[in-house]
Amino acid sequence: MTPEIPGISRLHGERGTMWNRRKQKSERARRLSGEIFEYLVLAAIVSAFAFLFLYTTSESLAHIYLDRRQIHLEEAMYGALEVWLRGLCIGAAGTVFVVLFLLLLGQRLSYLIQIMKGVEKMQRQEEGQIPLEGEDELTRLAESINYLAAAQRELRRREQEMKEAREAFIRSLSHDIRTPLTSMLSYTELLEKRGTVTEEEMQGYMELVRTRTIQVKELMDQLLEGKTGTWEKVEDIRFLVEQFAGQWEELLEERFSCRTDISGCASFSGQADITALQRMMDNLVSNVEKYADPSGAVELTVESSGNTLVIFQKNRVRREPEPGTQSSLIGLKNIQVTAEAYGGGAEIRCGGGVYEIRITLHIPPCL
Repeated sequence: MTPEIPGISRLHGERGTMWNRRKQKSERARRLSGEIFEYLVLAAIVSAFAFLFLYTTSESLAHIYLDRRQIHLEEAMYGALEVWLRGLCIGAAGTVFVVLFLLLLGQRLSYLIQIMKGVEKMQRQEEGQIPLEGEDELTRLAESINYLAAAQRELRRREQEMKEAREAFIRSLSHDIRTPLTSMLSYTELLEKRGTVTEEEMQGYMELVRTRTIQVKELMDQLLEGKTGTWEKVEDIRFLVEQFAGQWEELLEERFSCRTDISGCASFSGQADITALQRMMDNLVSNVEKYADPSGAVELTVESSGNTLVIFQKNRVRREPEPGTQSSLIGLKNIQVTAEAYGGGAEIRCGGGVYEIRITLHIPPCL
């Protein structure tokens, strides 16, 4: 027995499958054409019998009529009568042929009309499918049209999703760009109010403005180029948390009594999208500036357990929001999206005049 070579066997199998598909298509084509041919033959046979019946009957009736009336026709007139009868019978037989053929073909014609209506629905972008009847070319045509209609609907759905995602991305970045710009404006106003500052304080403010300027530039690059943040290796997550907590306190300490506690955060390494985390902290700051009661304390607590960070912020809610403040919930949505990117989430509690938000981040380990 000759051993089979896997590659050759697979090739023969693919060729056999292709041949079977072609054979099935040709059989379907012959089936539809065969049905039409059968309809034609049947209609032709019936119309031929109708012609013979009508012609013999009319000729017999003509002879009987002429004999009873004792009318004798010349050969020319008798030939003209036969031609007239033959033409009349041919017309009647032709009518029988057309009517019978259309009746036999009526089912497929009605199915063709259904296909045409399905094409019109697809052009109008309406929902619906053409029912599949039979196994001929019309059925294959209806199946192809249904496939194209489904592909068109899927394409429209994806385009709509991409459009909504793009608009949400633009709204998100536009919202987050405001926070560093507001911080820069606050620094300049603070410098104007203080009048005189030391060289060290000036350098500190300039460094903060520089940091915010870089952040705005990165956000603008993401907005214009449609890019997302990059994940970086961070050797000490606690040090990064200290920086964020320090910036958070610097932005709020002029108007609020701030309390930060990161004693529960241990040092560990991991991967982080620093830009996204900065945006998240800026949204926390923005939320405090808009809705927190200045007479109450604002607390920020950061704890860690393994590679999991838990950020907790708590503040009292002012009775009336700051004039010109409109809540679009974009900041909270951005916080939720950032937390979900780390496999975590954000829990919000608001009651008794106190607002609390708990953010869980699962920091990926370094590869």
